[in-house]
Amino acid sequence: MTDLRTNALVVGGTGMLADATRWLAARVPDLTLVARSPEALATEIGANSCPMDLKAPDAVTRLPEGPFDVALVWIHGDMVHMARPIADMLRPDGRLVRVHGSLSWDPAMERERDPDPRSDIRQQVCILGYHPTASGKQWLTDTEISDGAIALLGDASQERLIVGTKAGP
Repeated sequence: MTDLRTNALVVGGTGMLADATRWLAARVPDLTLVARSPEALATEIGANSCPMDLKAPDAVTRLPEGPFDVALVWIHGDMVHMARPIADMLRPDGRLVRVHGSLSWDPAMERERDPDPRSDIRQQVCILGYHPTASGKQWLTDTEISDGAIALLGDASQERLIVGTKAGP
């Protein structure tokens, strides 16, 4: 079940999520890309470019205007204060697909990464796991990460998806 509608916001989608950003851009007529250096990918896919560092003190005031129908968001743990302002850019009944690191397999950590969720939007979480190996862990490739995000974007009924064989410590 896909419900992407007309406009999308992607935050942090130029690196490991670049393929997911491209996939989403091919399915919505209007996409805004927020990242430190979004210009090259935004030009490639015909998206609106919003260069910004989310760690900047004025980042909240520089977010693009919404409302958006769907958002794909990767923000680091030290920027969790940006989670709610980004979610607030979605229209009621919008969809928020958050990409979290491996430790978010623990529901307590997941709540810490999203401390003030909106109740009027559909929230989905893509948890980045890893593949156990004889010598430790093999982290996911960019393709695996994007494929996980695309799987959630393509299926609004899934709440959580762990990408990789295992997640956690």
